[in-house]
Amino acid sequence: MSQESLAEGVREMLERAKREKESLSTTELVLDGSNLIGFPGFPYKFEALAKKIIVSVDVFKSGYECKACKGKGKIKKLCSCEESGRPGYRYTEKELGALRQALSDEIVEARRDLPCPTCEGAFEEYREILECSECKGHGALIELPDTSKNLPTTGVVVSIGNRVNREKLNFKIGDRILFGAYAGNMIPTKVGILFKILDANQAWCRIDGAEELGAFDFVLQDEISS
Repeated sequence: MSQESLAEGVREMLERAKREKESLSTTELVLDGSNLIGFPGFPYKFEALAKKIIVSVDVFKSGYECKACKGKGKIKKLCSCEESGRPGYRYTEKELGALRQALSDEIVEARRDLPCPTCEGAFEEYREILECSECKGHGALIELPDTSKNLPTTGVVVSIGNRVNREKLNFKIGDRILFGAYAGNMIPTKVGILFKILDANQAWCRIDGAEELGAFDFVLQDEISS
């Protein structure tokens, strides 16, 4: 193998690892209200202490992400029964409700547990992870170099320290907040999900209506120019 081929293979491997890392987001975290936050697939958990908070940082988005796969480069193919909300079964709750109005309750109950004709109840085996046909697996129509990316300034609060006065806070666990690009410190992990430890008073404001917000939506001009 030539050096050029080897270098190209290494570049592809690094790009693939980068895309896999960036495909993770705060929406995949499970907040159980316990003030503990863990990493998917890892046994350890974090909890903020004293007057600190832990924020799950939004991954950088340029605005050119593929709309079909939401920047992940891959699309999860599911059986129609799982997409409808009743995985493994033929009828959705809405369809069962319509049947109940037209037929007797006995007939509806008899049909409630009929398996899905497509996957025959084995909806998990029907799942596939496919390369996005729109972006060919790149996740974006235009990929920006790292030097053009802004530091993330938004994230979801996942833990609050025991010395923080929660009654005076204008945010809670699960809220998305805005903070300075250089505020706090990152938790050094290789998991792929970015966590930052901040002083509670470093949260500038709460952001509502931004469930799928990307860090590109806020550019802190005063900090960039200074």
